[in-house]
Amino acid sequence: MPVTWRDATPADLPDIDRLWREQELRFHGTNVKVDRPQLFAGPEDSQAFAPYRPPVMRLRVAIEDGKITGFRYVEAVPEVILVTGSEAVMRSLACELVEECHYFRNKGFRSGWGLVPVKFAKSLGRFLRATPLRVWDNLRLIGCDFNELGD
Repeated sequence: MPVTWRDATPADLPDIDRLWREQELRFHGTNVKVDRPQLFAGPEDSQAFAPYRPPVMRLRVAIEDGKITGFRYVEAVPEVILVTGSEAVMRSLACELVEECHYFRNKGFRSGWGLVPVKFAKSLGRFLRATPLRVWDNLRLIGCDFNELGD
C-alpha cells in the first residue's frame, strides 16, 4: 500500500497524540525521551511559521489506506558556529554555551547543535565535561546541502 503525505491540520491532533503514545511505549525503558512539542500556534505566538508554533516550521502526516500511520515535523534548531584558535576561548565555552542553551530554551527551542571536526571533538568534550553539553558519539549527522539542489 503506498504512503501519501499531506500537511497536517489541528483535526489530526488525536491521531498524532495516539502515535506519540505508541512511540513512548516503544521507547519505554530506553532512557530516550519522546519529545512532544506544542505543534500549532496559539494567538499569542509569532506567526513566522503559521499555523505552527515556533520552533516547529512544518508538520506532515503519513496516510496508509485512509488512516494516519505516521507524522514528521521540522524544527528550527539553533546552530552554534565558533571561530577561534585560542585555547582560552575554548576553555570559556562551558559557561558560554550553557548560557546559550538557557537563552534559546526560554525562546521555545528544545535542542541545539554545532558541528565539530572529529580531530577537535575529544578536546571540546573535555572543556565541556562539567556542563550538561555533550559530544554525541552515538549519533550520525545527516543533512542536505541545499547548494546541491541547483538554482
